[in-house]
Amino acid sequence: MTTISRILARAALTGLTSLTGLTSGTAAAAMLPPIGLWQGRYTCAQGDTALALQITAISPTRVTAIFYFHALAANPAVPQGCFAMTGSFDPATRHLALHPTHWLSQPPFYVWTGLSGTVRRGGTAMTGTIQGPACTDFSLTPSTTLPVPPAPPACRLDQNGPTV
Repeated sequence: MTTISRILARAALTGLTSLTGLTSGTAAAAMLPPIGLWQGRYTCAQGDTALALQITAISPTRVTAIFYFHALAANPAVPQGCFAMTGSFDPATRHLALHPTHWLSQPPFYVWTGLSGTVRRGGTAMTGTIQGPACTDFSLTPSTTLPVPPAPPACRLDQNGPTV
């Protein structure tokens, strides 16, 4: 199954193809939000931090997400934590904007952040800025493997959607 076929199959499961009238092809995939698991890193006051971002589409332009952060080998003091987000996706510009809504697991002294970025055509990467105190950038790629270490139970939405 090609990447485009997988994206369209996922979109069909969420009802996006009926919302957009899209059926197949690269142009169709380019119009879909960047759903699924994305993993990489971001930088804030605590230093470089691992990020797993699980995105779920509500419509072709509205998304929800779970922002799960944890330590990188080069920065082992970062605790695990996660929060829910909501936001928008602009298919024309491939711009994604997410804003925090509530904590699921908050480490002491940590604040939540928003993010604003662009999904590369073809869906191979997402880059942008983290909107929070002493924060700069993030870089993510789509992932088919769960984060290591696994997200704590509070960060999992087993009953209501995807699991990070």
